[in-house]
Amino acid sequence: MKRCPECRRDYFDDTLLYCLDDGNALLEGPASGSEPPGSAGGQYDEPQTAILHNISSPADAATRPRIDATAGEKSAKNSIAVLPFVNMSADSENEYFCDGLAEEILNALARVDRLKVAARTSAFSFKGRNAKVSEIAAALNVNSVLEGSVRKSNDRLRITAQLVNAEDGYHLWSERYDREMKDIFDIQDEIAMAVVEALKIKLLGEERAAVLKRQTQSSEAYEFYLRGLSHFNKWTPTDFEKAIENFQRAIAIDPNYASAFAALADSFTELSFFSFSVADPGPKARVAAERALKLDDGLAEAHNSLALIKMYFDWDYAGAESEFKRAASINPGNASVHMWYGWFLGLMGRFDESLGELNRARELDPLSAPNINAIGVVLYWSGQTEKAITQFKDVLELHPNYPVAIAFLAEAYTQKGDLSSAASTIGKLASDAMDPQALSVMGYVYARSGDRDKALFIVDEFVKRSGADYLPAINFAHIYAGLGDHEEALKWLAKACDDRVTWVPFMRIDPKLAVLRSDPRFKELLKRAGFTV
Repeated sequence: MKRCPECRRDYFDDTLLYCLDDGNALLEGPASGSEPPGSAGGQYDEPQTAILHNISSPADAATRPRIDATAGEKSAKNSIAVLPFVNMSADSENEYFCDGLAEEILNALARVDRLKVAARTSAFSFKGRNAKVSEIAAALNVNSVLEGSVRKSNDRLRITAQLVNAEDGYHLWSERYDREMKDIFDIQDEIAMAVVEALKIKLLGEERAAVLKRQTQSSEAYEFYLRGLSHFNKWTPTDFEKAIENFQRAIAIDPNYASAFAALADSFTELSFFSFSVADPGPKARVAAERALKLDDGLAEAHNSLALIKMYFDWDYAGAESEFKRAASINPGNASVHMWYGWFLGLMGRFDESLGELNRARELDPLSAPNINAIGVVLYWSGQTEKAITQFKDVLELHPNYPVAIAFLAEAYTQKGDLSSAASTIGKLASDAMDPQALSVMGYVYARSGDRDKALFIVDEFVKRSGADYLPAINFAHIYAGLGDHEEALKWLAKACDDRVTWVPFMRIDPKLAVLRSDPRFKELLKRAGFTV
């Protein structure tokens, strides 16, 4: 047990070093025997354990620099990582709320021009790891870390938060909030503004308004939105469907929730890559994206959503690029926007520009699997197979079971001619991760290995999974191209264009289809897909 010598608040978490209220170093000692100041009492009469991560004890503290009063004038000194808040509730289902709260605070802080904010994926990669704040800060290249905890019981909340100077381990600010769920937006605003003030950043009027901007006034809609984000970020077919359900529930409560519409659009778009179903999510994605923009034309995520729709469903590449650029101009610090724009440039065959955008995304979010994997994909598309293989291995070292990296690594091995490594790599995919792209790669690897029976078995597997009313033409084209059956491959590519399937824009740069590019019929198909030949 520890106690603060200043406010005499007792702590039952021996990993805590500093008081959450006043930042003083905690002393070993018995409980004071009285209720600490500010205790909520009642349902919250329990030990406070807010912090997951270790903070190094500050030796020689007097000689260590702190963030000083001039820090706001030097943007390089102002950088922060917002870690996922710890779920202290009895119900593990409240994990989504803790993650979502931290993400919303992160997004608010990202609107401050003079503050560098580590992107969500990288910051959240430390979730559940007992890493020191100094280690986290070094990995993310930031000099301060915001962390906290949430205890949620029915409509009551206890939220603790603290901002730590990573260099010396001292608290720059800390606070505890005992409120009701209806006050959640006020709490988010208070935390964001307290962080800005602690870092000595002076906000201009428009910037302050941006930080405090709310997409909804409904705490109930907000809670469903957070649930949706939690499912979306798991990137599985089942979770995309659950994300759609929760975003739709948020919208039903608040029909003017622009962020929920944008997230709903992205969920429909991404589901199109994971689904074996005949259902076309494109029209639903478009309606959601356009509604988001009508509600808030200044929402970068909504412009990015529309860009993806124009790229994948409309084959309007000029329109897509315009929307990507608009999204980046609104929020230049959004790593996902740079990643998707880089992906688009790769599909257009503009590989140098693509790698520039993707490296910018990596700078902003260095531990994000999609960001660092996309670099490998573009290297693979551009014919730099050895570099691509190295990049995919780096991705899998950080994210061992990332299915997209496994599938593309198998493709890269195939193009290199290392068919044994290709087969063993694709065989590592878990059965529940075998989405259409991965299954297609497996069939292609069998085909290139000369095992026609196994390749055609995968074709039959697609038929079983897709149902009698739908045949995944683009995947059949890949497998028949691998078998060297150009006539069948071109027939299925033509059907893919007829069906306007999501994967069609990839045909221009996909190495699996390189054997078809000299055929005039392939060039005609490229024209149908909106490309200039």
